[in-house]
Amino acid sequence: MMPAISREEQFQRAYRIVEVARQKSRYYGERYKDLGEIRTYEDWLRIPFMTHDALYNHTYPRSLAMLTMPVEGMVVTSTGGSSGFARYGVLTYDEWDAFVRVQAEALKLMGITSTDLVANLFVAGSLWPSFFSLHEVLKEVGAVHLPISANIEIDRILAYILEFKPTVLLSLPTVFVFLADKIIQQKLNVSHVRMIGYAGEHMSENIRKHLRNAFGEDVQIRALAYTSADCGLMGYQCDQCDAKVYHVPTDFQFIEIYNFEEDRICDSGEPGEVVVTNLARVSFPIIRYRVGDLATWQTSPCLCGDRNPTLSLGGRAGDDFKLGGAFISMSTVEKAIAPFVSRDGISANYQLEVEDISENKMRIVLRIESSDIENSKRRVKEIEESMKHRIDEIKVGEDLGYITFEVHFVELGALPRSPITGKVKRLKDKRVEEAQP
Repeated sequence: MMPAISREEQFQRAYRIVEVARQKSRYYGERYKDLGEIRTYEDWLRIPFMTHDALYNHTYPRSLAMLTMPVEGMVVTSTGGSSGFARYGVLTYDEWDAFVRVQAEALKLMGITSTDLVANLFVAGSLWPSFFSLHEVLKEVGAVHLPISANIEIDRILAYILEFKPTVLLSLPTVFVFLADKIIQQKLNVSHVRMIGYAGEHMSENIRKHLRNAFGEDVQIRALAYTSADCGLMGYQCDQCDAKVYHVPTDFQFIEIYNFEEDRICDSGEPGEVVVTNLARVSFPIIRYRVGDLATWQTSPCLCGDRNPTLSLGGRAGDDFKLGGAFISMSTVEKAIAPFVSRDGISANYQLEVEDISENKMRIVLRIESSDIENSKRRVKEIEESMKHRIDEIKVGEDLGYITFEVHFVELGALPRSPITGKVKRLKDKRVEEAQP
């Protein structure tokens, strides 16, 4: 178990970081100049929130304003830009070591040990920390490290997996879906893999079933952690945690869940947006940062006995699209596709594109990757009906003539991936893109 500290001790540590920030950082000094003393949690609530835009505009190399010290003896990382423009961050080597230690503890709690042979299938380069940080994390664990990466051709990745027979694979859900498609297509035996660890994206039950079709029913599928390049580890799982539930490392992060519509802290059991203050980062303070995720504090302590509280993730804030006056969650699209994944070559990787094609007409296209496009086409009508059953607005829009809805299959790997993270962007709302300056 990770160390657990009280809310009061968390606040005191966070308060000390605020004091350093406003004394030594030009950005925070200016932003906090009229705050007055921060002695109580009621005072703390006056501190303004930090946004993605603030990180983008006010930190190295665009600016030194957020930093509390010179850029010396540091590591530079990037968010990867999957939720907007890439944001850069810096950590001293001591802060980096703390980041590595807490990540290593999360892997140990997952059950990864020094006896494991671990394939690192994260994307390398572009300042994204996942691939190179995992080397140091696995060194801390003592496991054998296979630094394969996801930057190479999928067939070469499979060749390494078949030759070295790793017991654990670590990567993004998008990468695992592509691997599963190939394994099913080629009828490969990968029974040596006992655990799949994922991060960077939520893994739906739909994708889990697809992976078990490829890797076997007994394979363990575990979330590596709830983490971000901006903040580091924000959550870890024990054996008692459901897929979306994480313990919060209170010794490392001060997390609040906030209701921005009503401008107040959420009660236990009430969903809101995750706000993070990192307790181990002083060179580049992260204070009351809006991560962009939705979560809910769990109302009961975890049965594992860990005193660190748990939260349940609810997806990204804004992870939906508007149709006919209603907000449609991408999880609804996921459920509509679920019955067809792993059948007739159909993959779990998809993208929904929404665009206005005239003043009074909208086009919606669901593109799904397939290892056997001709065979998959047999399911087009069924998938269309499943989507219309779950999203009534599509059916009504088609009946009224202002929506056209199409399902297309594309080759494996054809959907655009982030060049940095390798993730498939599930939603491409061209109406939003065209409206942006």
